[in-house]
Amino acid sequence: MAKIQSLSIENFVSPLDTVVRSDEESTLGTVLSLVDSSHDAVFIFNKAEKFIGLISPFKTLYSRNYPYTTKVSSIVFVPPAITEDTPVYTVAEHMLASKIYVLPVFDEESNLKGVVHGKDIMQAITEDSDLLEFVKDNIELRTPVTAPITASVKEVFYDLKKKGVSRIVLTDEGGALAGIVTRGDLMQSLIKPTAKMRFPNEGSRIGFYSLAGEKAFRKGMPVTKYHTAMVDHLPDTTSKSEVISHLITSKHDSIILTDKLSKPTSFLSMRDILQTLVMLQPDVDVPLIIKKPGKSVSDEEYDRAVDFLQLFAKKLRKRMRIEKIEVTSKEPKNNAGVTKMFNITLIVTPVAGKSIVSIVKKRSFFDGIQDATATVEKQYRRSGLSKSETY
Repeated sequence: MAKIQSLSIENFVSPLDTVVRSDEESTLGTVLSLVDSSHDAVFIFNKAEKFIGLISPFKTLYSRNYPYTTKVSSIVFVPPAITEDTPVYTVAEHMLASKIYVLPVFDEESNLKGVVHGKDIMQAITEDSDLLEFVKDNIELRTPVTAPITASVKEVFYDLKKKGVSRIVLTDEGGALAGIVTRGDLMQSLIKPTAKMRFPNEGSRIGFYSLAGEKAFRKGMPVTKYHTAMVDHLPDTTSKSEVISHLITSKHDSIILTDKLSKPTSFLSMRDILQTLVMLQPDVDVPLIIKKPGKSVSDEEYDRAVDFLQLFAKKLRKRMRIEKIEVTSKEPKNNAGVTKMFNITLIVTPVAGKSIVSIVKKRSFFDGIQDATATVEKQYRRSGLSKSETY
C-alpha cells in the first residue's frame, strides 16, 4: 500500500496523439461531434498551436447551457496543473471533480507534455495484489437507475440530469436487462438542430440542454433509437475482485450485474474505482484561516466555532479536495458600542474549480458559523458536484 500511496503518474503519461484535438475557432457542435463519451474531452489549441484548455461534454451540455454555435475559445475549461510528480490519488480526485477521465500533464514550465488517462491509472490495480485488495474492501456496488425500454428520449434525458447519472439501464416488460443509454448517446444525436425544425432560428440560441428546436420531433422519439443493446454485464454471483478486474480491462466505463432472471441488481463504474483511489490520500488537516472577533465573543464560543469548522472541513474534504477555508466577520454596533449583528463570510477554496462563498448575518457568532457551513453545503449540492455520478 505504501508503494501506491507514493506513486506518481510518471509511468502513466501518454503522448498527445492519444487525445482528440481541435482549434479555438471551432464551434461547440463541431467539437463535441468528435467525442463519444461525456467523460471525454477535446484539447483546444490556438493559432500558434498553444494549448488553451479543454471542451468537456458534461461541462458544456449538462452543467451549463451553451448553444451549439458557441465558439469554443470563449468556454474552454482550464484544467488543473498536473505534472509527472502529481500523486495518483490527486489525479483521480481531479478526474472526479471535472468529470473528465483524460487530463493534460504539464512540465515545470507549464508547457503541455502529455496526457493521463483514467484507464491507465487503474491498470496499476490489476498489477498490485495489495491495491486490488484495498479497492475490493472499500468499493461499493450500487443499485442501477433503470427505465423501461419503451421510454422516450425526453424521459431518459431528464432522468440523466435530475438523478445525476451518466447512464441509465433499460429493462424489458419483465424487468430483464434490455440495453443501456448514456449521455454520450443522446449528446451525439441532439447537439445540432434537424431539418424538421418548425422555426429556422431554433437551436441557435437555446442550446442542447433544452432540446432546442425539438419540441415536436426528437423529444418524443423512443430511446431505442439511440440506446446500446449489447451491455457489458456479469452474473451478480461474480466475486468483487473479478468484477473490478473485468471493468479495468474492459473498453467500457461500467459493468452491470444481473441475477438468474437477467434482471439488473447492481453495477460498478470507473468512477467508483477512482473514488476508491482517492481514499489513498494521506489524512492532512485543511488550513483554516480565521481571526477571532472582538470582546463580544468569548474564548469558549470562539474555540467552539473553530472545533465546529474543523469537523466541517474533514467532512467536506471526503467529497472534494480543499485548499483552504477562510472565515471573516464584521460586527456592526449600536450607539452604545454593543455588537448588533455578526456579518460572517465563509469561503471554501477547492484545489480545482471555483470557490464556494457563504455570507450570513446572525446575532450569535457561533450560530452564524453554523448557518454559513449549512449554506456552503446547499451551494455544493446545487452546483452538481455532490451528485453521485453513479456510472
